[in-house]
Amino acid sequence: MTHEHIHLIEGLRTKIEQLKALLEAEKGRNEQLTAQLEHEKNELRFAHKQQLELQTKYDNLIATAMLSVTEDDRKQAKARLTKMVREIDKCLALLNQ
Repeated sequence: MTHEHIHLIEGLRTKIEQLKALLEAEKGRNEQLTAQLEHEKNELRFAHKQQLELQTKYDNLIATAMLSVTEDDRKQAKARLTKMVREIDKCLALLNQ
């Protein structure tokens, strides 16, 4: 082997060692990113679970509020609406004059 061949082989070995080091670094980065991805997925699952629980609680509150309306509340609301309709009718009658 000539000196030039030995130099080329040494250069090739150096490049291979550099590639091995880069490969190991990328493997480490890949593991880190995989762990981070798994962590983010877990957080997303937890947030989704919380959102579903809050939606259920909200729906229950709405149902409870609807059921808690008493007959007296309904009568008062109907009386207010009737009064408003009469006032609107009066206004319309005044406009038609």
